[in-house]
Amino acid sequence: MFLKVFLKFIVFASTFIFSNSEDFRVIGWYNGDQAGISNIPWEKYTHIVTGFPVQFPNGSIACNHNDTMTQTIVELAHENNRVVQWRNSVDVIQAVFNNSAGEYRENFLNSLLGAMDDCNIDGIEFDFEWHYQFLDTIGIVLPKYADMYTDFLADVKSHIPNRIVSADIGMWGNGLPDGYPLGILPWINATKFNAGAFDFVNSMSYHHPKNLSIDKWFVDAVIMEKLWKFNLSKVNLGLPYFSVNSSFFKINSEPTWANYSHYCPNIPEEQNICNGITFVGKALNYAIGYSAVELGFGGVFPWTLNYDSFEHNNTLVDYLYNGIHRNEK
Repeated sequence: MFLKVFLKFIVFASTFIFSNSEDFRVIGWYNGDQAGISNIPWEKYTHIVTGFPVQFPNGSIACNHNDTMTQTIVELAHENNRVVQWRNSVDVIQAVFNNSAGEYRENFLNSLLGAMDDCNIDGIEFDFEWHYQFLDTIGIVLPKYADMYTDFLADVKSHIPNRIVSADIGMWGNGLPDGYPLGILPWINATKFNAGAFDFVNSMSYHHPKNLSIDKWFVDAVIMEKLWKFNLSKVNLGLPYFSVNSSFFKINSEPTWANYSHYCPNIPEEQNICNGITFVGKALNYAIGYSAVELGFGGVFPWTLNYDSFEHNNTLVDYLYNGIHRNEK
């Protein structure tokens, strides 16, 4: 059954530029607690996104010396030759669209490098999911707004040229509740992005197929490369470590794999349903990791690190990692 996943891949992938797993990014958000830090598999992840700076009303930021959890992660990450990015704290709508006086944005930009130096932080990630105008709340981001947002990210990069600047982007929904149903337009300006405005994006490709099909991730690859004209080497392909309970387009809950994997200890690799809940299982993680490399993506984005299970022989990132490095074995 598992080999069927790759049959379609072999035919499809011939239209893409092949890549390899050298310098391949694995981006892991960490929003867990202090005790969970010991579970972080440093050999599997390259980037950890965690913590916030102190955000002041005038836009400026500072290192939060009371955030001992982030300080611990930074220390361990650097010991393991890994990088740590902050999550963004600034009000993007005010900084990008409502910044008539310019002071709020400039205060943020001018304080960013010093705050990062103070906390020994390697970069910053923007998880801005719009809700600026009515259209973008349903996924339609007009090009002029995408252009303004890209210019802001480029401005951030220019103030911290030796640090990482990245952003999360929504995907055109090819089956609710997996994405933005009308999100046919990209959230950023592809030309400026490809030219180096900032470092990379993470696609929020949070699909939950009940079988071993990777069709929806292939659709996302086509949209990003062929329609939006993204350089895929600057994109990390997302996958969820959470599930969705929904009815009539309403999300009722989002259970994490960490919270319910104990119902299915040592779950078979080809099984994607546990305790009645659909999740992206072991074989799919392997297939997505392998396919992401072969399709020319620059990395993967399992969201999030601490939603994975680190017990019951059910750790998903192990299979994702093995898929990424399949050709090295």
